[in-house]
Amino acid sequence: MTLRILIAEDYKDLADSYKVALEGRGHEVIMTGNGIECQRTYRQYTKQVDGQIKPYFDVVILDQNMPGMNGIETAKEIQKVNSTQRILFITGYGIEVIQKLKQLTSNAAVMNKPFTVEALLAEVEGWPVSKLREMLKKGLKEWDGHTGTSVPVGPSRAG
Repeated sequence: MTLRILIAEDYKDLADSYKVALEGRGHEVIMTGNGIECQRTYRQYTKQVDGQIKPYFDVVILDQNMPGMNGIETAKEIQKVNSTQRILFITGYGIEVIQKLKQLTSNAAVMNKPFTVEALLAEVEGWPVSKLREMLKKGLKEWDGHTGTSVPVGPSRAG
């Protein structure tokens, strides 16, 4: 099943890695470089000619620390449009995000960086743990034809 995914990530190499991995699985991916652009794109895709809101994205993936508008702020704006929107935070600041999740509806999850491509796909595609274990046993190259096992992690932004 093809998923429609909106991603906000200000670190281009990471954004490109997510896009390649997800499109490699047949998903439609739209990239944005920050939270402001993300929420604008979200509104553009969900607003209909008659002014009604029609959900478009299956999942929105947000980095927490971005210039202009952080992930939590972006998620709040998105959930004003669609309170049931599934949101996945990808961050190196998991504890900070988890503490702020109560500001959102219950359809939000957090993945801490770094993580494997398999873990990202498992979270986005909603695999049960048993399928993830099966994929990990097979190895990434046999599974989807790509070498390597993790999404590259860029230089630390702290400092």
